[in-house]
Amino acid sequence: MVVGSNGMLGTDLCSALDSLGIPWIGVDLPEVNITDCVSILTAVERVKPDLIINTAALTDVDGCENHQRMAYRVNAQGASNVAEAARSCEAFLIHLSTDYVFDGTKTTPYLENDPVNPLGIYGRTKAEGEELVMSVIPDASLIVRTQWLYGIHGKNFVEAILKACQERDVLRVVSDQHGRPTFTKDLVEALVKLVELRPKGICHVANSGQTTWHGFASAIVKMAGLSHIRVEEMTTVELNRPAPRPLNSVLDVGRFESLTGRSLRNWQEGLKAYLKDTKRFKG
Repeated sequence: MVVGSNGMLGTDLCSALDSLGIPWIGVDLPEVNITDCVSILTAVERVKPDLIINTAALTDVDGCENHQRMAYRVNAQGASNVAEAARSCEAFLIHLSTDYVFDGTKTTPYLENDPVNPLGIYGRTKAEGEELVMSVIPDASLIVRTQWLYGIHGKNFVEAILKACQERDVLRVVSDQHGRPTFTKDLVEALVKLVELRPKGICHVANSGQTTWHGFASAIVKMAGLSHIRVEEMTTVELNRPAPRPLNSVLDVGRFESLTGRSLRNWQEGLKAYLKDTKRFKG
């Protein structure tokens, strides 16, 4: 069962399961609401899945600051409701989480067992969701943290930059936040592998390499053939968004590589694939 099957990640995940011949069922709003324990429990008990992947979340980082109660209901209590439903039919649960559970003060990539210290409501509610999942089904769950996710079936940073390029010739993009841009199709490949292995605990999954939002934006502009666009640097303080952001949230993906014997492709190759899929790649 894919929870959040109509979302950016869920849509790509369901397509991949189809192509692999893996039987699945997707649930999403409005038919199934993870904030309603009866709603998700009823859906799970009707299907009795062997494995559940929960991709549902409230991911608007600034929106979470302004709608704290809803963020808690979806990201924390919703995660717990899915875990309770999984326990009811003895299903294994893979729950998606985020780099925003960290405060970004570490100078090296974050390991799975590094202490969490979220800065804002989004990170706080996702961290609480992790704790609730692991407390409900510690022996039948895997938390997969990823970061800087973009995909064809949802709002994302790549599309925001390309749209901005249509409106102005000079972009100002944050250059002091560091992470790993991750293409949904690459994350899906990793999830399928983890479905086979079913490791417990926490696993970080992201494309290889790292950059800043400015570096990411510069690569987007270059690959899309928009040489007339100038991408200038700015700081997080200058950006002045409602929610605080971790400055270095690069995830260490060593455990995933050890478990699977492989690594995801470099983030630049992932970006190239995305632009080719959307017919915007110009070399």
